[in-house]
Amino acid sequence: MNKKCRTSRQFSWFRLCIAVMVGYFCYVFIGQQTELSKIRQESQLVNARMTNAVEINNTLTAEKEKLSTAAYIEKVAREQLGLVKPGEVPYIPSR
Repeated sequence: MNKKCRTSRQFSWFRLCIAVMVGYFCYVFIGQQTELSKIRQESQLVNARMTNAVEINNTLTAEKEKLSTAAYIEKVAREQLGLVKPGEVPYIPSR
């Protein structure tokens, strides 16, 4: 009878150690999955910002190329600044 009690006590310590190890590994695994989820979300955010920045860069590059032509500069000067060529009479519509 004495041997039976010892073996059951040793077996319960073994189970306790196994349970603690499994619990620890689950804790570490869940922590890593949480961290990976955060990193994925940040990555998606950075990718979206990068796409937006590329689009803005493309539009600014196109605008820069347009500004190097004399016709576009003249158009902007007439429409936005109200400038006229020498000898022209500016037309200002009444409201």
